[in-house]
Amino acid sequence: MRQAQRSGDNSTNIQGEVVNLGLSYRDAREIAKDVYEENITKFTDIARNVASERAQEFTDKLLSALPMEALETLKDPDVQRSLFHAQQEYACSGEKDLGDLLIHLLSDKMKGPKGGIKALALSEALKTAPKVTSSHISALSVLMLITQTKLGVESIEAFQESMKQILAPIAEDLHVSNSDLAYLEYAGCLSISAFDNAVGNMFATTYPGLFTNGFMPENIAEPSRATVMPITIPCLRDPANVQLPIMTKGELKELAGQSVFQGHAQEITRLIDVGLMSGEQIEQEVSGIHPTLADFAKKYNGSRLKNCQLTAIGTTLAHTNLKRVLGEHFDTELDIWVN
Repeated sequence: MRQAQRSGDNSTNIQGEVVNLGLSYRDAREIAKDVYEENITKFTDIARNVASERAQEFTDKLLSALPMEALETLKDPDVQRSLFHAQQEYACSGEKDLGDLLIHLLSDKMKGPKGGIKALALSEALKTAPKVTSSHISALSVLMLITQTKLGVESIEAFQESMKQILAPIAEDLHVSNSDLAYLEYAGCLSISAFDNAVGNMFATTYPGLFTNGFMPENIAEPSRATVMPITIPCLRDPANVQLPIMTKGELKELAGQSVFQGHAQEITRLIDVGLMSGEQIEQEVSGIHPTLADFAKKYNGSRLKNCQLTAIGTTLAHTNLKRVLGEHFDTELDIWVN
């Protein structure tokens, strides 16, 4: 039977069951190849062949990591510029870790929306990644885990297991000098201030409920006892005592500010520090979790890393590296930190 189709202006007629109006993998591969070949510096024949092989290897890995709909972004001049920069850097260095990092960064850029802080941070991170070393990336990653990340754990055992799976693999490569940190500040990855974010103090702030010996109900001021007791839980370290819920200090203070606790906020805030372990005690406990962490706090606190704060570029590099190295153990999206 003959079928007729009629359409209006600016429309597309479609017949059949399988239709692909976007770029195919082959089309995307050709575009990516052309971007490289038409821009790369003219090397000698041998060097050119090596560089071209690396660029093609990089391109194939990138395209295999992208969903089909993301291939359309290869038509965007901004994406092509970022693609060539990444191809060029990997073609010249051949460093696998750098190549993987650039692929993850470029993949996130191509899959995400155009515009906004996240897109800008990814673009700048693509430019910065080749300018820093693997030890620099490790330092940024450790800094993110200590100062910007809260693990979703609610028991001491779960915390210790997460330290083995997440912090230990990253801390193993932590070798950073104050000169390294000064360079990272120059590169726009972090800022160095007078703030002291020592490991023990940061964990006490982020996980007060995991590092407290709690308090007896009688330690709660009598006028607040009837209101505060319902939100306490048995102390994880001493069942004879109670403690506040497992939240960060900031979250506990927000809880205290709720209208239901009006008149009792000051007492709840006071109880946050009752029974709380010292920073030194926390660091000593962490050092026994895994051999790699035995001297971690000493190395971290002994450098100016404890005085550093990540920028959007540093956070983007750190986040991408954590996802690359840790896989399923670190599956949160960059939008949480950069948006």
